[in-house]
Amino acid sequence: MENLGISFVSACSGGLSFIIDTKDGEIARRADDIEDGVYWVQRYGWTNCPNFSSSMDFASEYGFANDDDAKKMFDEIMKAACN
Repeated sequence: MENLGISFVSACSGGLSFIIDTKDGEIARRADDIEDGVYWVQRYGWTNCPNFSSSMDFASEYGFANDDDAKKMFDEIMKAACN
């Protein structure tokens, strides 16, 4: 069985960057807001073992106001995607 879906998440320029494994190869997509992230999560789902960049812990160095803002954004995306 193929392990397809979002495989990697990182903070990038005040948004989240997703690396997604598809049947046609790896693609990158960006979420500038919660709605964007929900779309990608609902469209592609998750691999069995997604990874997260250390940029998620140091988000203020990647365009977020505070270090925990990328994690908060990710949490909001997951809450909305699961509803």
